[in-house]
Amino acid sequence: MTTNKITELLNIKYPIIQGGMVWVSGAKLAAAVSNAGGLGLIGAGSMKPPLLKEHIMKAQTLTSKPFGINVPLLYEGSLDQINCALDLGVTIFFTSAGSPSKVTKMLKDKGATVIHVTSSPALALKCQDAGVDAVVAEGFEAGGHNGRDELTTMVLIPQVREKISIPLIAAGGFSTGRSIHAALILGADAVQMGTRFLMTKESSAHDNFKQYALKATFQSTKLLMKKTVPVRLLENIFSKEIEEIEASFIKDELKEKIISHLGKSRAKHGMLEGNIEQGELEIGQIISHIKSIPSVEEVMQEIILDFNQSLARSFIKF
Repeated sequence: MTTNKITELLNIKYPIIQGGMVWVSGAKLAAAVSNAGGLGLIGAGSMKPPLLKEHIMKAQTLTSKPFGINVPLLYEGSLDQINCALDLGVTIFFTSAGSPSKVTKMLKDKGATVIHVTSSPALALKCQDAGVDAVVAEGFEAGGHNGRDELTTMVLIPQVREKISIPLIAAGGFSTGRSIHAALILGADAVQMGTRFLMTKESSAHDNFKQYALKATFQSTKLLMKKTVPVRLLENIFSKEIEEIEASFIKDELKEKIISHLGKSRAKHGMLEGNIEQGELEIGQIISHIKSIPSVEEVMQEIILDFNQSLARSFIKF
């Protein structure tokens, strides 16, 4: 594939970015994606600076290619995570879950590339105004924390493209080369994939989680906690309990009840430690299309082949 705005910006071969997922995206996964020609991201959201330092240093021994970190800005220690990464020479930062204006100028002044994840055309324009280098527009299909507007990726990407002039990365519902082809046609310059890379040998997700996810159908995920912090979850006992809470409590009581039921480390228990009944299992709708757990290299080769086949099929005149 020829270069485009994103491959040039990030110095990568393919316009494919791995989502920086909490508890899943460690050094091994990020390095594998970068070595295969994409951009790997370490998910800093579940890491305090000492652990983040370990993962960054390990990734630096596993790849000589560019990689970055994803930092959710809603967490209290996000600035410490950013400073830790800067001290270790990281120059690519994907920020999310907060206003990019909090950190973009500081990062840009230090020579870093800043890309922010958002979920609506209006917010994408605010990101551009804040000075970011590119935007990830994430549709309703995506796993993990999600936008409140419930815009699907196919609806979101063209509208964001009309609003901004900076490079655009599409996220939510991608796992194949043909889906990447579709994203580029809709106006994106690249895609970000989380769930497809979660379901690889190199991801840190517990094997219990991976094996359970292989059984998912098109009905197996739901966007829950929409009145607090929206998140797409794989159905299990815990997700059903959350549904019952949302159905039983009025708005003033709901947030407190959900926070109480969540407790601490619910996502860690599910995604990293493999408690598939009571853990929080964050995953995208595309999981129902994924029926294998290959290596990252195998995923990338399959995607490239599928993309080229899709490209060849697309030369149809109306």
